[in-house]
Amino acid sequence: MNEAEKDGSDMGIFSGIVCFICFCLLSAKAATAKLHVEKMDRMFMKMHKPVSAFLMIACIVHIFYSIPLLKNRSLLVVISGFSTTAFMILLICFCHMIKDRKKKIWWHRVCTILMAAGILGHFTTYITDFNNYQNIVTHIEIDNINLENVKDGIYRGECDAGYIYARVEVEVRDGAIVSINLLEHRNERGERAEAMIDHVLSEQKIDVDAISGATNSSKVIKKAIENAISER
Repeated sequence: MNEAEKDGSDMGIFSGIVCFICFCLLSAKAATAKLHVEKMDRMFMKMHKPVSAFLMIACIVHIFYSIPLLKNRSLLVVISGFSTTAFMILLICFCHMIKDRKKKIWWHRVCTILMAAGILGHFTTYITDFNNYQNIVTHIEIDNINLENVKDGIYRGECDAGYIYARVEVEVRDGAIVSINLLEHRNERGERAEAMIDHVLSEQKIDVDAISGATNSSKVIKKAIENAISER
């Protein structure tokens, strides 16, 4: 992942947080109305339209910067995210298309509830997905294979940890690794781990020290190398 993609990941998270804050501010209007807090209610009423517009912009930004990362996310994260966006669009459309006040309020409440459910689902599935990724990476163990027992040849292997994926091509000759080609490395902040390949070649072992600041990507790349040679 290049610097632009790293910035995109950060912007995706930041814009998502902004969306959540905007939704909370809009939802506060309903709470103040129910509690009959007139001053607060009037204040949130004045904020309603500009905050709604800001929410829509933040949502567009979130989608724009999140699309390149979708291949690393679970299907549930993607579905819940797009569902929430769809409910927001419906809410905006109904508010402008329906003239009857009672019907407009009813649809506004329905879409708001669906948006709230979508946001909760999106947040929950994202946390679950991230925890699964952390769990996979934590349990990756690297075995140093005796290269003298590996026949000459070119081997391919991969390791998929969800947020990080690596696919490599390893050439072994005369009991030594002579080249490692990193065919694919999907990551978000672990590009520097690719420098570890030179360490594997120089030390002629797989379990070399991880690159500082890119520990998870280091483990995934090493496991991909191990998997390649193991499938000899």
